[in-house]
Amino acid sequence: MVPGAFVGCVLLAVILVVLYFALRRKRVASPSSRKRENSAVLAGLRQNLRLKVGWDEATIDRLIGLERERLPKASLQTLMEAAIERWERDNR
Repeated sequence: MVPGAFVGCVLLAVILVVLYFALRRKRVASPSSRKRENSAVLAGLRQNLRLKVGWDEATIDRLIGLERERLPKASLQTLMEAAIERWERDNR
């Protein structure tokens, strides 16, 4: 009876270890899902800018352009976030 109980305990331990690592493993997002997430974030940031500047697309482009001069290697998301922060700071 002892060997059967030992095998059962070892089997249970193996199952728990496998489950532990399976749950810990981070899921890697597919490129298409990352692209959708990124475009959704950009759309949200642009909408935030639209509301701030009264739907003036030229002003939005100008604000992003000013940030691009300051941060030439930054991503569009970073530029939009910086433009929002600057607008909020300047319009307190």
